[in-house]
Amino acid sequence: MKKIQILITVTVLAIPGAFINAQEVTASLDEALSSYQSDNLEDARFALQGALTGINQAIGREILALLPDEMNGMSKIEAGDDVTGVNTGFTGLFISRSYTAEDRNASIEIVSDSPLLAGINTILAMPGFMTSDENQKRIKIEGYKALLTRNTDSEGIVSYDIQMPFSGSLLTFQCSGIDDENEVIGMANRIPVDGIVAIVR
Repeated sequence: MKKIQILITVTVLAIPGAFINAQEVTASLDEALSSYQSDNLEDARFALQGALTGINQAIGREILALLPDEMNGMSKIEAGDDVTGVNTGFTGLFISRSYTAEDRNASIEIVSDSPLLAGINTILAMPGFMTSDENQKRIKIEGYKALLTRNTDSEGIVSYDIQMPFSGSLLTFQCSGIDDENEVIGMANRIPVDGIVAIVR
């Protein structure tokens, strides 16, 4: 009967320095244990998912604190930060931050268990997949393999997507209104990937 409590305790202790709303998580754990002891497995699972959502949100807030407040003159949109803990087994996290300045903008998104992971990992692992697309190339962000894609819309506005898989998650850096590929890659290299990986792992 103590397995649920032990499992969550281990999960919580594995989060380095994450701020967790202890009262909410503890209340959910108590409810899960009580329901489990009463053989009410549906309610136990629901309460346990609530605790895990709280933990995921705490992880997300810690990652947001690592992200830069500004990107090459673009300031973060104060109300744009988003953290969502998703109940998907023992994982589930969506984090985003947006930046803007006049005619340029950028965003960072981190999604755990993204459905795009398999395809991007395949492209990064197999060079032959990219020979026909001159708008895609492999790059490295802080030593991690990533896929850079250049797009041009009908009005001639250039945008870039950089997608970097890590630890079962996908980090996407998007930028619009900047033509210089090297500037975009330089901005992406300002993302503290090692710190993010250490928290999510």
